[in-house]
Amino acid sequence: MVDEIIEYWASLARELASRFNIHDDFDMSSEFWNWDNFSEEIRGLKNNYGIGNDYVDILGLRVDFETGETLDTLTNTKTNTSRVIPHLYYHTKSQDMGVANEWVKFNALSGSWACRYSFDEKDVNALTDAYVDNREKLFEALKRFGAKEADFGDASFEVSFLPMIKVLLVFEDADEEFPASVRLLYDKNSIYYMPHEQLGDISWFLASRVMKAM
Repeated sequence: MVDEIIEYWASLARELASRFNIHDDFDMSSEFWNWDNFSEEIRGLKNNYGIGNDYVDILGLRVDFETGETLDTLTNTKTNTSRVIPHLYYHTKSQDMGVANEWVKFNALSGSWACRYSFDEKDVNALTDAYVDNREKLFEALKRFGAKEADFGDASFEVSFLPMIKVLLVFEDADEEFPASVRLLYDKNSIYYMPHEQLGDISWFLASRVMKAM
């Protein structure tokens, strides 16, 4: 049933609240999202879900399994690991359903009706502007993250946020009726690998990383 996946992720959130004695709502800026608290679980991602033995990479942010340090491969500098800890922690709790190879909008993911606030299409507006102003540079930036060209719209790219969590960017040129646009679609099974809140973050996460790569 649709509600089962909502309840599954919600039950994990309740366990976290109990574990850290949190009585109010918490978000991804909460101090308990740090390597010391979650390193043991995150190391369980080694050689799982298409991830290697030494590190896990999220859009060029490379987390070393041994030290917990994060290298921004765009600048070859160390950066804050805490920003990706929630995504990695919840990914350790995945229900392995495989990749569906079926693209859907965020609001078509199972259970998204309860988490509509988690995704904002405005987050990808910067990509639309970049597509209009300098699409070749934009495409080069996407390819730096391993994006693969696809056959949708006037241009499209499949991007792996993590190996089992894939999104599709579909670009449309302007015409006489509509301005240029970009849509962000999700593999239908992404919801089994990460909860709605973290999947919704991909929109701004991807946009900000691509703009930095440009």
